[in-house]
Formats: sequence, structure tokens, C-alpha cells
Amino acid sequence: MGPDPLRTYPPQIWFVLSMALILGALVAAIVFGFAPGSAKVTNSTQALATRATPQESETAMVTQPQAAATPTRAPLPTFTHTPQPTPSATSSPTPSPTATQTSSPTPTLTPSDHYWLERPIAPGGNDRVARFYAYASRADGTYPIHHGVEFVNDLGTPALAVAPGTVIVAGDDLTEVYGARTNFYGRLVILKLDRRYAGKPVYVLYGHLSQVQVKVDQHVGTGERIGLVGMTGVAEGPHIHMEVRYGKNDYGKTVNPELWLTPKEGVGTLAGKVLSPTGEPLPEVKLVLYRASQPEDPVREVMTYPDKEVNPDPLWNENFATGDVEAGAWLVKLYHKGQLYTERVSVKAGITTWVTIHTRE
Repeated sequence: MGPDPLRTYPPQIWFVLSMALILGALVAAIVFGFAPGSAKVTNSTQALATRATPQESETAMVTQPQAAATPTRAPLPTFTHTPQPTPSATSSPTPSPTATQTSSPTPTLTPSDHYWLERPIAPGGNDRVARFYAYASRADGTYPIHHGVEFVNDLGTPALAVAPGTVIVAGDDLTEVYGARTNFYGRLVILKLDRRYAGKPVYVLYGHLSQVQVKVDQHVGTGERIGLVGMTGVAEGPHIHMEVRYGKNDYGKTVNPELWLTPKEGVGTLAGKVLSPTGEPLPEVKLVLYRASQPEDPVREVMTYPDKEVNPDPLWNENFATGDVEAGAWLVKLYHKGQLYTERVSVKAGITTWVTIHTRE
């Protein structure tokens, strides 16, 4: 028998041969039929592929915001005006009119009475304003727009200063124009009052005097005689024509004297506005006053102001006013475009009562 082959090889060779056999067995197992293991590998690959789908979706969710984060031009901010709160009925009244400041501030006025003037007629004479030719009216429609009021009295009745002031005109208007033309007022006096209203001067004109009894630059006090009633200039009978001029001694700067003359005992002044549907003052609309106890008996006609030549009061901003109205309940009626409007008012003695009439057409 020959030598045992297992004994003739050194141990290192045996180790190499053993490892070769083991590796060969493993290769044979993989190549020739370990199907279950192969199936497991395939299934694991499919599982990984399945799980990859949500991962891809998550990646998309992340990348979308990143794309949106690309810098773009932001829209310009829009500023919305926030309206200021409207004052309630308990708030302080809003001054009227409201001045718009331009280069220099203008005083803002609050409606209140400014009865600075006494009557220009001496005791015993007729010291009530004539109603036929009231301020801003045309009388029966044929007269020029009236820039003042009239006190009808006998020739020679004393005319008095209505307030403290300085005489700036005393004479006639034969060569100097103080009204519509020369020889319009005849003999006249103009006072510049000591008091200023809202920082502006106030002037009082007396026209149609028969005599002038003061001189230029003379200072007079309330009730001092300045002349006598006459009918010089354009006048149909003896009376005083009285104007109040505000801000400037000018024919175009007159305001209604009835808002300046102190009311007599037991009477007040009625003032207000007649407005269109859009809030515009309506010119030359006739109002009729009735006592509430006698609604069918007209007492007085009043015209709203024309839209030229004359002016509302700087404080009241009215478009009609009438004085010497007995205290008590009154009805103010007007017809406008075929419709009747009636307002009930309670006139108080010694003050101005306000009424606003809104028309619908």
C-alpha cells in the first residue's frame, strides 16, 4: 500500500484545501438551486422600490416651497384712509363755515348771536325794520337787490349811532361812489365800529339823510346823534337806509343787519337755509310765515338771498333771515316746483332761531 495522501501534505496545504472546498460548496449552492433565498432577495428589492415612492413624494413637497421661495418683486403697499369718527350729538358743534387754511390761518366761527347794534332811530320814532324792501330782496320784483334795511320815518327824525365807532365818511356821494353809483345814497355817514368781528372790521352806513351832523374822524358813542332822516339820493320817501359791511367798506361786502340789531322786547330773529336735494342753497325762494294758531293767515313773506351781490352772515352762513318776529309757535311754508313744504318752529325772544328746509326736487 502506498503512503497515506492525507499524511504526506503539510498542515498549511490542508487548510488551503479545506477553504477551497468550502468556497466551492457555497458557489454551487448559489448557482444550482437555492431558490428560496433568491426569492427573498427579489422581494427585498421590490420592497425597497415600493418605499421609494413616498420618499420621492416627500422630496417633491420639499422642493416646491424652495422653488416658490425664489425672490420676486413684492407688490407696493396699499394705504387705506381710515375715516375719522363722526361727532355724536353730545360732541362740541362743528364750526360753520369751516375755513381751509392756505397761506395764513382764518378764524373759525361758531354760530351764536352777535347783537352789537342798537336801533338807529331816536325814541318816539319808528325803530322797526320795513318789511316791504328787506335785505337781499327785490321788493315787488322790480327793484334792485337791496343791500341793507330801511327805517321809514318822518323827515327830520334824529338818526343815532348804533354802536361806538369812528366816522370815516360824512357828506354826500355826488362825486365819490359808495353804493351802486354816484348820488345813490345822497347824504350819508359811515361808521367804523370800535369792535372787530373775528379779527375783521365792521362798518355801518346810513343813507338818504337830510342833514349830516358829524365830521370825519369824530368818535361817537351809542345813541349819539349823527344826522336827520331824509330822502336824498335814490329814495321814494323819507327813511334811513342802513347797511352793515363786514371786512371791508365796500358795497359788495354787506351782510344782513337783522342779525346784528338787538331784538326788541318780546321778539326774536328767524334765520335758516332752504336747500336743494344736493344741499345747495336755493336763491330767491319765497317763504311765508304763519302763526301756528292761525295756519291760514299769512303774516310775513321772506325771500332767500340771490346768488349774487349780497352775502350770508360770516357766522350763521344763512340764506334767509328776518327780525322782529314775535316769540311763539310759527309755521314756515314754501312752494317749490309744485310741492308744499311746512316747518314748525318756536321763536324765542331775544335770540336767533334756526330752521333748515330740505326740498326734494
